[in-house]
This record gives sequence, structure tokens and C-alpha cells, in this order.
Amino acid sequence: MDDESQTTRPARGGVPLTRRPAFWLWAAVCLIGGWIAITGLDAAVRAFPAGAVAGAALLTPTLMIGVWALRRLHPVRTRPIGYSLVAVAWGAFAAFGLALPANAAFQAVLSKTAGPGFNSEWGAAIAAPVNEETLKLLGVLTLALMAPTSIRGPLDGWGYGALTGLGFQIAENFLYVLNTIVLTGATQDLHAAFFSFGGRVIGGAWWSHWAMTAVAGAGLGCLLGRATRTTAVLAAGAFVLAMALHAWWDAPILVGLGMLVLKGLPILLAAVVTYRLARRRYLTHFRRTAYAETVRGVFVPGEGHVLAHRKWRRKERWDVPAGEPRRLLARLRATELELIEDGLGGLEHDPRTADLLRDDVRDLRRHLNSCPSPPRVA
Repeated sequence: MDDESQTTRPARGGVPLTRRPAFWLWAAVCLIGGWIAITGLDAAVRAFPAGAVAGAALLTPTLMIGVWALRRLHPVRTRPIGYSLVAVAWGAFAAFGLALPANAAFQAVLSKTAGPGFNSEWGAAIAAPVNEETLKLLGVLTLALMAPTSIRGPLDGWGYGALTGLGFQIAENFLYVLNTIVLTGATQDLHAAFFSFGGRVIGGAWWSHWAMTAVAGAGLGCLLGRATRTTAVLAAGAFVLAMALHAWWDAPILVGLGMLVLKGLPILLAAVVTYRLARRRYLTHFRRTAYAETVRGVFVPGEGHVLAHRKWRRKERWDVPAGEPRRLLARLRATELELIEDGLGGLEHDPRTADLLRDDVRDLRRHLNSCPSPPRVA
């Protein structure tokens, strides 16, 4: 098993995904949200098939590139594709679909209470941050309930929050493709699709939903990793910040293409700073734990350096014979990484797991060294 290609299997002693109520909640809400979205967009797609196809053709590779990049942003190992797709699906179907009637209802209330003029100008900046950021963050929480080992700290929360926001962002961009066709007179479907793609993706993707939900997800990851009063305050603050960034983006100020970068930079900066802080916290824990396990005799000297770098693990695998030795080495590295990350905490954290993983590491190393041509393991 390649340690870079993690599966969505449960951790030692864990419950399979499909036996968890959160999995079926995820599936049901995605189906409901997807049905709402498809029902709402069906008439426009049928009316403008060329534009819809063009929009989908442009956004599909964008989604693939975004998923690849966000998975690779983990400093040590690529995020599991299964968990990543769970997060993207929630954003694209559950959060996006449910946000359509939620935003409409919220703005209807604003229109009645504050007047149609106020709602027309400020409705999106008030309704969308509350509804959309809440729905997207619920996707990160659902993933954590579905797979407790998936989110063990702010770095995991940041990554899966960004992936959830990316799914929402792609679905919303497809909606804007259809809206742009209508706004331009419904006479040049392809031109409208390319225009919307240029504005929403090339010009605005750098500081969109992925960045906002990454910030909120990092706060939630703090709380899920260690539930304390401090982490609860951090989670609440990150969520409020995400809503504030969203409101800033939708507010009718600094409008126009010339103001796009000025308006988007605070959002991107918040996401980057949050990522850097979460990354530093993770790597500090990684180095301390690797050193402690080396002192304990579970890791051999120099092994922590190999574990911390994808390129060294990849090079190491190709330096051992194919077949059983290579499979054992991959399992050894994956188990060692799991041992290091177990110390981060998370939902359903079992303090006995670390000792069981240490036994696994010793057994795998013994089997690896007993191979006919044992590889030289750092």
C-alpha cells in the first residue's frame, strides 16, 4: 500500500463509514441539495444547452486542478481522495442546493422588513454569509462525524474547509454562467460562458468560497482536535471572520474590475495566514513526536526526516525491491505517519491507539528486515 494513496478505511478499531449515521446524513443531504439545484437550473440548462455545456467544460478541469492543488497543500502527505471528494460533494450539492431557497427566504424577509431597495443593494451581503458559510461548515463537521480521524486539527479543518468551499464555488460559477447568458440577452451563449468564466474563475477564484470556508474550517479543526474553552473561542472567531470576509466580498463597495484585486486580497491574505499558522503548528507537533518516538526506540535515527518529506519517501520506495518488501515499507511509513498524527487528538480519540500503532511499527520493521534481501531503511 502506498502511503501517499491513503484510503478512507477506518483507523484501528474504527467503524466503517457506511455504518455511521453521519454517512447517511451526508448522502441524504447531498441528494436533497442536488435535487433542489437541478430543479432550479433545469429550465435554464434546457433553454441554453450550448452555454451550459461550455460552462461545464470550462469548470470541470478547474475543479480537478483545484482538488489536486488543495490535496497537495498538506505539507507531509496528500489528503485522501475519498475524504476530499466527500467534502467537495457536500459543497457542490448539499450546501449549494440548500443555499438557493435559504437565501431567497432570507432576502424575502429583508425585503419586507427593510424595503426592496435595501434588499436589492445589501441583501446578498447579509443573507449569503450567514446561510452559505453555515451550510459549508456543516459539511466539514459532517465529514468529522463520518470519519473522526480525518480532522485532527486546524490544518485538516483548513484543507477540508477549502475543498468544501471549492465544490460550492464551482456549482455557483455554473449558476453564474447561466445568469450571464440571460443578462447578455440570451443571444451569445458561448461568449457569455467564456465571459463568466473569465470573471468568476480567472479573475475571482483566488479569493472565493474556498478561502472563506478554509478559515472557518481551521477554527473548527482546532475545536475538533482539542475541545477546550480556548479552541471554542477560536472556532467561533474563525466562523465570524469567514462570514465577515464573505459579507465584505458581496457588499456593494469597491465595485468594478479595477477594484477586484483590492477587494479580494484581504480574503486571500486571511486564508494564507491561517494556513501558515496551521501548517507551523502541525509541523511543530510532527517534529516533536518523531523525536520522542526515536528516543523511545520506535523510530530509528533519521527516520523522522524521511517521514516529513514526500520526495524522500518516494525515492526510498524505488530503492527497495518490488513486491513484498516495497509493500511492507509503504505500510511501515503509513503506520508511522498515523502514529505521529494520532497525537493531534480528534473526535473519538483513544489513548490506547498509540501503543497499538507502536506495536504495528515494530512488527512491520521486523517483517521488513526478515525479507530475503532486506532494504536499507533510514
